[in-house]
Amino acid sequence: MVVAGNLSHLDQFVIHGFFKELSESATVYLTLPEEDIATERWAEVAKILDDSITEVVPYRYSARAKTSGYQLGAALTYRYRKASSGYRGRISNSLLGNLDIPIRVASVGGIWSLLKNGRPIFKNILHQTPAILRGSRGFFWIWSFISVRRIVRECEILRVLLAVSPDAIITLMQRQAGFVVASLASGESEGVPTLLIPYKWDNASSKSPLIQTPNKMLVYNLGIRETCSKLHKIDIGSVVAVGSVEVSNRSSVSDLNQDRYVLLIGASANASESRRWLEVCNNVAQMVSDKPRDSRIRLFWRPYPTADTKNLEFMKSFVSSHQNIELDQDIADVKSHRSGSVSFGEARLSYFRFIDTLSSASVVVSEGTSAIVDARARGIPVIYPAFKKDSTIGSQWFHMNHSEHLKGLRETTGVFIAKDEQELERLLVDFLTNPRRIPADNSGQSIFVDERSYAQRVLDVVDEAIAEKSAKTG
Repeated sequence: MVVAGNLSHLDQFVIHGFFKELSESATVYLTLPEEDIATERWAEVAKILDDSITEVVPYRYSARAKTSGYQLGAALTYRYRKASSGYRGRISNSLLGNLDIPIRVASVGGIWSLLKNGRPIFKNILHQTPAILRGSRGFFWIWSFISVRRIVRECEILRVLLAVSPDAIITLMQRQAGFVVASLASGESEGVPTLLIPYKWDNASSKSPLIQTPNKMLVYNLGIRETCSKLHKIDIGSVVAVGSVEVSNRSSVSDLNQDRYVLLIGASANASESRRWLEVCNNVAQMVSDKPRDSRIRLFWRPYPTADTKNLEFMKSFVSSHQNIELDQDIADVKSHRSGSVSFGEARLSYFRFIDTLSSASVVVSEGTSAIVDARARGIPVIYPAFKKDSTIGSQWFHMNHSEHLKGLRETTGVFIAKDEQELERLLVDFLTNPRRIPADNSGQSIFVDERSYAQRVLDVVDEAIAEKSAKTG
């Protein structure tokens, strides 16, 4: 089989031994862009994959193909915005986010905010105008047809398939990039079964519709299957829950740490947007710590990774004035496992530091991040600070009511929605004064885990896709 992707998508698959396990049952070719192969980071990863990959085959990936892929994703979001509240939410956020505009735009306060922010809104609309025009009914199909042909021509994954003649091609996807379009289109043209792995919790439903559909789409859980079938126009039987490479049957319920320890996770690149609920956490820690107890309370803050100087300065200034909150050192040093600027070795160590921190937490307070499902897979309770009152476009309350993958949090065992500061305070006090684990919901609706490893679940779907293709052609 061929696995197609780019270097930035490989980290977790390499860290968790995905390729090594695949190679025990299949001959695996990995295809990456030529420019990725020439990097020091790839040289580091290649040493780990040396005994897991039959051959690494580079493909040419032109700048035009990359640009066309991103343009397709943006245009498709506008073209099919009526099909998903998540797509409408992305559009609203891109036009009106971070401007303190109330969710009820038609209210007096909303209209006043629109008038007050006329200049930045106009600037955002101007920036989005090309995507809006490309996604218009009269223009989209001709433009997209030309774009797909250009991508396939200038992203030479088809050449790789012709050289290797694989039984199947697996594409690792974060968003609809050019290489994703090329791999799916090339597989279809050559009759090779195509499997798409949107490897993060939200990637399958929140980014954009697919212009090319795979034979099988491998998603995180059962709860998102129907949504993806509708959004991407794929038969629901071809959308298969396999879980996450980061969560397996080995991610059992972790032991409760004797220290009362809270992990605070931010989702926004602008860390100051978390200030409101961080203040509550800081005050609760002070209040509970004033009562006699054998162990002290620690609040460990891990904002969204960023290299922005202004944002980093805010983080450090904030913790200096809130003595109960500690800043994650990897974030402060811009060495997060999600950073593409660090070496693979640094990213790997940072990831395990994060998991150690997560596993030792009494409770996690997280915005809409994949840390929610990582925590629940380990039996750790999660509080989601989505304040309803005075909520604005781009707030956590806004995202929870628009993003398809976040809507299921209301029914996920062990996840508690704090709709206001008082509810957040009550929940925090409860879990700090009465620490406990809440076993993970492994039914598949929220976290898909069974007795098989993640790689084996993927291989089983590969076998199914090959069998179905053979039946059709035979």
